[in-house]
Amino acid sequence: MSLAIDDEVSNAWNRLTSDTCPISWIMCGYPEGSSNKLQFVSEGEGGMPEFISNLPSNDIVWGAFKVVGVDDRGNTISRRPKFIFVKYLPVEGVSTMKRARAGGHKGAIKQVIDAHIDFEIESPDELTEELIIQKLRASGGAHAPTSYEFSNYSS
Repeated sequence: MSLAIDDEVSNAWNRLTSDTCPISWIMCGYPEGSSNKLQFVSEGEGGMPEFISNLPSNDIVWGAFKVVGVDDRGNTISRRPKFIFVKYLPVEGVSTMKRARAGGHKGAIKQVIDAHIDFEIESPDELTEELIIQKLRASGGAHAPTSYEFSNYSS
């Protein structure tokens, strides 16, 4: 079954990845009674902690948030945003059939939300700063940031 993706999902991704917009996370989901349409749900400026606190306990969420890699070499500081894609499939409150149908939508959603790294989680506790740093370092090149910011991004 193909997935229809609302234009506002793409608009939200563009806000998230914009250098001039303070948005640091976005969430998308399926409207009530539909499993073949993706719509924009919410966004915020509080980074990963706020993203996690907004995950519902009984609904599938596709989302992304920003992490800033900071490379402080004393006389030079560079800051590079990294975007984390999250597929959240809670076990409680979501039928097996709905979870299975959502699994086939990742490719279509990744055409719109093209982040640096991906996570598929069933519980908010599975998304930790340590795991994200580990995955970012594994996917990066030889020039790794000295630290990462998950919220309250300095400029």
